[in-house]
Amino acid sequence: MAQVLVRDLDDRIVARLKMMAKAENISLEQKFRDMAAREAMDVEARFEAASRRSREQTRGSALDSTALIREDRDL
Repeated sequence: MAQVLVRDLDDRIVARLKMMAKAENISLEQKFRDMAAREAMDVEARFEAASRRSREQTRGSALDSTALIREDRDL
């Protein structure tokens, strides 16, 4: 497994994260792992949602791009 060293974190942020971890009865290290995993999954979910919206918006388009492509080639 990979290791990550995070430098120059604000002391107040670290203190807050320690309190959050303690409230959840987990280590600060586990809190960071959970946060990183959640963020990675959220990014993937946002991408999938954006892709789905894009597909839905373009589904069934009556646009025929053939004429536009020919016009561009003729320039």
